Amino acid sequence: MNMLRLSLSVLVLAIVLEAGISCKKRAKKFNKCLENGYSPKIFTNCQAEGEAMTVKRKIKKCTRAEKKFSKLCDTDSLECQSNEWTPIFNATTSKFGPLEGSKVPDFIVKFTQEKEVDKSLYYSQEVRLYNAAGERIGSTNFIQYARIKEGQFTVNAYKRYYITGANSCQSRYLTLDYLTDYNFEMRTSATQANMYQFTTSDGVVHNEDMSYCNNYSAWQDVLSRTEYADMKMYTSTGSDIADYVTAEYKVEEN
Repeated sequence: MNMLRLSLSVLVLAIVLEAGISCKKRAKKFNKCLENGYSPKIFTNCQAEGEAMTVKRKIKKCTRAEKKFSKLCDTDSLECQSNEWTPIFNATTSKFGPLEGSKVPDFIVKFTQEKEVDKSLYYSQEVRLYNAAGERIGSTNFIQYARIKEGQFTVNAYKRYYITGANSCQSRYLTLDYLTDYNFEMRTSATQANMYQFTTSDGVVHNEDMSYCNNYSAWQDVLSRTEYADMKMYTSTGSDIADYVTAEYKVEEN
């Protein structure tokens, strides 16, 4: 009986040690995928490095590695997993893809005001879409002009999308009167009619529709051919908007 207990104890210990070694290997394998340009499907806050991975065989292999790592291992120690939001300013995210069924993810930017706005501030954001060959075929575009007008915080804007080699769609000059300060989240959902969605600090969602555009069906065709997407945000040269507001982003799959 004692020998049986000893044998079972050794067996359990061996399984625990093997699980630990296995997770270390899985973590190493997953990190290697990131280093080779793999765009994660589960740990979307982890950043791919270098050129985007495009060989489908390698992508499938890394997707399996990511799924096994997420299911079988303790992932709380992942630095990219523990931080839901990633800081961004005057930068471009890594490319996400290939996208299953051309499901372009939503890109969400959270703005936090650091000090009172006392001058005009310019900010632009676009989600760029690419085909299987990596060629840019379209993009969303939203431009904000924040300032103090008659003592009130005011944001004027243009909302657009561009189709490579075809006409774009641009709104008139808008006033986003529901933005009363620079504390809000902006969601760009390229696949939705309400392409731009703003959530203010009181939790209310305000939608900016783009389905009224004459060439909206052409935009949907662009989406059907999209294999990769990234987001770029930028301000004008010499702008000090970063002194007034911080920005962080995250990506959510559809």
